[in-house]
Amino acid sequence: MSRPFPDYYMITGKFIDHDDFSNKLEAALKNGNRIVQLRCKTIRDADEYLALANIAAALCRQYDALLLLATAAELFGRSEADGLHLSSDVLNQYSSRPVAEGRLLSVSCHTREDMQKAVQLGADILLLSPVKATSSHPDIPGIGWKKFSEMIAGVDQPVYALGGMKAEDLGDAKKVGGQGIAAINALWNQ
Repeated sequence: MSRPFPDYYMITGKFIDHDDFSNKLEAALKNGNRIVQLRCKTIRDADEYLALANIAAALCRQYDALLLLATAAELFGRSEADGLHLSSDVLNQYSSRPVAEGRLLSVSCHTREDMQKAVQLGADILLLSPVKATSSHPDIPGIGWKKFSEMIAGVDQPVYALGGMKAEDLGDAKKVGGQGIAAINALWNQ
């Protein structure tokens, strides 16, 4: 990728319908978000997901933002998105990079092993979580900034801190060597 990655990596959150999705995404893009991960865990229908991906792709092009799809590689291949995002749950299903060079690969990681596998697959972006306690996973303690710093040491790819992040955590993430922060609530619902 020829341009540098931005400080904030936004993951889409809740919405009611296509209009609500479009309005929330455009508001987030107007607010300066330039990486968008389309994450819709409740949508199981491929055509519905692709319809949202098309809406997102058009808006992201308009605002010069990158669009990553958190979906199956096959479905991603039918889209105009810039990249694919893999959760740590599916990471080990791959033995080689699931997207062509020139398309981005983003991976969620929770362990050093996840990070090593992501690097082996040629991931362009890593998200490491949870850095702080988060309401979506209250039973999992955050690793904290010290452990985050230790885990990303020696990793050449940009790593975003995820989990309980707020916009004001950007300085802490940068201080310990992170690319920036990734978030749903703090960036989707600004």
